[in-house]
Amino acid sequence: MTENMAESGRESRLAFTVKHWCFWQSAPEPQTTSWPNGEILPYNQGKADVGFLPAMQRRRLSPLARAACAVAWRSRSENGDMPSVFFSSHGESQYYFEMLEELAKGEHVSPSRFSQCVHNAIAGLSSFHNASYLPYVALAGGTEGLYAAFLEAGGMLLDVPQVLLVCYEQPLPDAYLPYLPGSQTTWALAMTLGRSASAGPQLQLTREPANGPAIPEKGLPNFVQAVLSGRQSGSCRQDRAIWHWRMDDVS
Repeated sequence: MTENMAESGRESRLAFTVKHWCFWQSAPEPQTTSWPNGEILPYNQGKADVGFLPAMQRRRLSPLARAACAVAWRSRSENGDMPSVFFSSHGESQYYFEMLEELAKGEHVSPSRFSQCVHNAIAGLSSFHNASYLPYVALAGGTEGLYAAFLEAGGMLLDVPQVLLVCYEQPLPDAYLPYLPGSQTTWALAMTLGRSASAGPQLQLTREPANGPAIPEKGLPNFVQAVLSGRQSGSCRQDRAIWHWRMDDVS
């Protein structure tokens, strides 16, 4: 899974078997040749289908939570329960921006709204929906971007045979847009990752140390676009590194 991950200044590699992936976003996805072992959930008029939940639980979910929980549920249905890594750069930004505005006006913050926007809330909800007692980690964006989630998954795979990785984003509030590149849609990608010795498509990630600012990604991240378009290789510049990926379709 990991090689040279602890050595500063050296190239580092991660290797996984992609057992399954699942994607949804709040805009129609054109039909393309995507990566193997995956599926794109129905657009459903821009509202992720969480019909597997009771009506009371469905009503409590934000659009972002619906998206993440839908792909996570589908992946667990396909591969069973497993430890998980949930990743989002900004999480429930619409919720916490509303709370900041309320505080600025001297108003009280709703405790239930606060509980729904903490960064691990979506991971906790997904675990609850699946009656899972296995560990999960909720990560935010940093200098490694979404590749931090793969680093975490690689560490978990030293102890378990498979890990669920879920990445999800939504459009930022307008006030942030002059300062941060944001997603133009609400989307979620779940991947069931196994050890590289397993049979199936092989994903190779290489971290090349580099200085310089990250190159902003507008819309879907380059890696996610590659999954959907079937592009077998590519790269992305983060603050302190360039991440390269390659997908080998090994039966």
